[in-house]
Amino acid sequence: SQHEKEYEILIPYVVHILVMLVLRKACAREYLYYRTPSPWLQIKLLKFLQYYPSIMTSDKPYVSQLQNIVSKILTETDVSDSINKSNADHAILFEAVNLIVIWGSSGPTQQREGAMRLLGKFISVREPNIRYLGLMTMARLAQLEGSGQSVKKHQATVLVSLKDADISVRRRALDLLFVMCDTDNAEQIVDELVAHLVNADAAIREEMVLKIAILAEKYATDLRWYVDTILKLISISGDHVSDSIWHRVVQIVTNHPQGDLQAYAAATLLVAASPRRCHETAIRVAAYVLGEFGFLIAERPGMSGDEQFRVLHQHWPTVNKQTRSLLLSTYAKLANLYEECRPLVAPIFAKNKNSVDVEIQQRACEYETMRAAFSPEAVEDLLREMPPYVDKESALMDRLRAQNGSGDRDPWSMGGEQKQEEMNGRHLSPEHLPSVIEGDDNDDEDEDEDPLPQNGNYRRPASNHNVPTSSEPMRAPASGPIGIPRDVIPAMRKAFSRLCTSPSGVLFDNKLLQVGVKHEYRGSQGKVSVFFGNLSSAPLTNLRCQVDQSEHLRMQAQGTPGLMGPDGCTVAVRTQAKLQLMVEVTAPFDDAPALRVTFETDGVQHDYPLRLPIVATCFMEAVTLEPGAFMQRWQSLDGQDRECQEVIKAPANSPINEDSMERIANMVTSGLRFGRCQGVDPTPWTVSGAATFRTGAKDTSGNNINVGCLLRVEANPQAGAYRVTTRTLHPICSKAVKNVALVSIKVI
Repeated sequence: SQHEKEYEILIPYVVHILVMLVLRKACAREYLYYRTPSPWLQIKLLKFLQYYPSIMTSDKPYVSQLQNIVSKILTETDVSDSINKSNADHAILFEAVNLIVIWGSSGPTQQREGAMRLLGKFISVREPNIRYLGLMTMARLAQLEGSGQSVKKHQATVLVSLKDADISVRRRALDLLFVMCDTDNAEQIVDELVAHLVNADAAIREEMVLKIAILAEKYATDLRWYVDTILKLISISGDHVSDSIWHRVVQIVTNHPQGDLQAYAAATLLVAASPRRCHETAIRVAAYVLGEFGFLIAERPGMSGDEQFRVLHQHWPTVNKQTRSLLLSTYAKLANLYEECRPLVAPIFAKNKNSVDVEIQQRACEYETMRAAFSPEAVEDLLREMPPYVDKESALMDRLRAQNGSGDRDPWSMGGEQKQEEMNGRHLSPEHLPSVIEGDDNDDEDEDEDPLPQNGNYRRPASNHNVPTSSEPMRAPASGPIGIPRDVIPAMRKAFSRLCTSPSGVLFDNKLLQVGVKHEYRGSQGKVSVFFGNLSSAPLTNLRCQVDQSEHLRMQAQGTPGLMGPDGCTVAVRTQAKLQLMVEVTAPFDDAPALRVTFETDGVQHDYPLRLPIVATCFMEAVTLEPGAFMQRWQSLDGQDRECQEVIKAPANSPINEDSMERIANMVTSGLRFGRCQGVDPTPWTVSGAATFRTGAKDTSGNNINVGCLLRVEANPQAGAYRVTTRTLHPICSKAVKNVALVSIKVI
């Protein structure tokens, strides 16, 4: 399995042997096992073929033979009266199905459907070994595109397997339920799993809790249901609810201030923590959420500030040191919000100033002396609710991958890194290509840490945006053309960023060539003029440019004769050539078109890869919304796939003040082409805007397809940072707007 390429020449021989064993039943008598020709060899050969998933895309003559072999195995395998024969035949069958799964969408559709029908029959038989293999293989098959609906037909049978006496069968049933879950059946599957958790063995409980938490978060259409589900997990199996699970609840509640989720979570957790006997994990979640959002329910009967304190403090004697530390922080926040809580909290701080636990002692000392050491405004600022967390993939998925990880290398893990690289490289831009200079040439400010603390930790901002933050050069071959000089790169990056929001300017400039851009847009269409000026003392010969075509942009190009041709054109000293592009956008995108400029001067060839500043915000149309309408649309666009958010440090030469906020507002309206929605926020440190992304694509009714976009830029003067949040119906559109806003803030 370490040198697949070296053994690829054996594939025709392997197929030939399988033809003899499966299709012709040609086998020496001593190798017949219950009338099955050499089952061990068949299994080994089918396993060998699983190392070559692209075999079905080739035009080799043995491909059709291999399809016939797999079809024969699928159609002629059945449950036998002889256990030995049945085991051998089914071992061959499951390896054939594994081969179908490895082929994926390149394999015959009818074979995938036939395999699913067979597996549906096998997961219902009494023999546990066959049931186990059927569940495991169906989970793999269910992950193929287009298999979702067919696997759902077996949901009831899989749920029955959760109650099987064999724990290995129960684990495979849990894996299959996890794979087949989607937005349509999520609530039913999660509720069934929660109900089964009550009687589940301790050996499988932790895995069940983790997968229930992931499914509830991933497919929740109502986040209140998600909160209720996690509370059920805590009440049923609190010992198996890890810190990462309740931390995720806190993050989700904190990041969704819209609607009544925060108030609902606070009220629900207060009720959950009211009994004297309550799991410690529930107390931790309640302490954090009530400290942050308890004020939202303080006016309700029986939920005042002192009542929240009483409910939490009744658990003080029975909880551990970590929970007590969290409770102290909650007490400090309650005392800051409610006068009646201060005399209740003060003795607790005084008593714990000499605690043997350093963390508890430090918190008690700091909270007790805080009001004497700082002004009321500073205390208010220190104890205000935490800012939203930076959105990223749930840590629960990392835990699940760690649990499922294996050091063994097999065909199921083969090529994973390569596929991930291909997925990450869908939108290649010059900043993803090697540089003409050695070493890391990222902006220094990109190396700074995220200035906004998130739950006591500092997080680094994302380091790569698919929307280009510069027109980075690529490395020229050592013996080939000369690439972009190193000293030009910083200015080139800033020029590109400015042109993303400016109608005209210089894109590239050195002692030989100056590239200027002028672009204007209306709706989904735009006109882009690119000028190539000769700044050298000699003519530029064979000057030619090439603009890469992309699926999301339709382009028509014309320019100086020869500029787009194979031989190029000649640009005399102090003159220029011109390229004009008519563009129309057809779909959301987050990359900019590549422009390659090549020319020759003084016998030296030059090759400059650039990027045109044609970005998603060029095709925006401003929309002005009333505050109520803006918030209503903002809430309706809530969701992980629809929102993009990132924190960026303010430029060193532009501290956050009223003037900088005015520049931010101008950038949003003039640069990003958004309509400013005033009155949405009472604070002057937030700018909100709305726009429509126009495309030239048509729907079935003949109308243009457009995407509504919302944007918020929030400033934190104390931290010297901005948080940019975008929400749209299209995830690529959200990402594109966010990234253009980030690079624009750097140059305001």
